[in-house]
Amino acid sequence: MGKIFDYNSSFFAGISRVSDTIILNFLFVVCSIPIVTIGASATALYSVSMKSTRDEDVYAAKEFFKQFKQNFKESTAIWLILLLVAAFIGLDFYMCSLMSNNMLSTAFKFIFTVVSIVIGFVFVYAFPLVARFENSVKNTLMNAILMSIKHLPYTLIMLVLTLMPIAGFGLFSQYWGQIVFLDTCISFGVVAYMNSMLLNKIFNQYIEE
Repeated sequence: MGKIFDYNSSFFAGISRVSDTIILNFLFVVCSIPIVTIGASATALYSVSMKSTRDEDVYAAKEFFKQFKQNFKESTAIWLILLLVAAFIGLDFYMCSLMSNNMLSTAFKFIFTVVSIVIGFVFVYAFPLVARFENSVKNTLMNAILMSIKHLPYTLIMLVLTLMPIAGFGLFSQYWGQIVFLDTCISFGVVAYMNSMLLNKIFNQYIEE
């Protein structure tokens, strides 16, 4: 019994990790409210999560704000680019729905769906890349595309996990209140932690090279 209450035990390590995840999730949600800051918030979230999954000792809140400030410019630029492209794709889907030629409309919708998936791939990798490596915005986006394709099985898993906190509103609309509660408290933090385990495995290959 004594070992359970040892501050160095796995029990307390697990409690600490859960509390850090909740703190990170709350900070991510609050700092994302202005919308334009979502990129910087995601980078800060993944920076701390990846360090945590590498068993590095970090103070969650302190490290979050440090990374938020340090990577704000690059993260915001990438986020705005992705947001503009997503808005353009959304407009294209709307225009397709107005086409009288169903075959042509379907062909364009297919193309735009593929582009949307690629944008999702980039979103999964871009902000963790900013958190882990120093690079230009252009190179970060290119690396995100190349890595997402090279590690496609992991990419698909991470994309599904990333979409879950938002997709829940559509899939389980009758539990809207519960989903809002989970997203506010822990969902994004858990997703970042799970993705970080895969991201560290991927990024380590390039660091070793």
